[in-house]
Amino acid sequence: MLIGISILLISILIAWYELPRLWKQGCRKTVWLYVILMLIGNVLATFKGMGKILPNPGDGITFLMAPLSKLLLQMGLIK
Repeated sequence: MLIGISILLISILIAWYELPRLWKQGCRKTVWLYVILMLIGNVLATFKGMGKILPNPGDGITFLMAPLSKLLLQMGLIK
């Protein structure tokens, strides 16, 4: 629990420094992207800090691309 809180506090401090400057420059889309990526990063870092096993992104990509590869092989478009 302490790891999750510390990660959250560090992220809040970083955002406290970065977001007002971006907002004043008119980078609204960048601010939203920053917030979304920071939330994803916080969740993943908190899970990793709590000892949870995170899935490998390569496994998901392989799962999605395997049927396409098989189809292209059958069509003779790739060797």
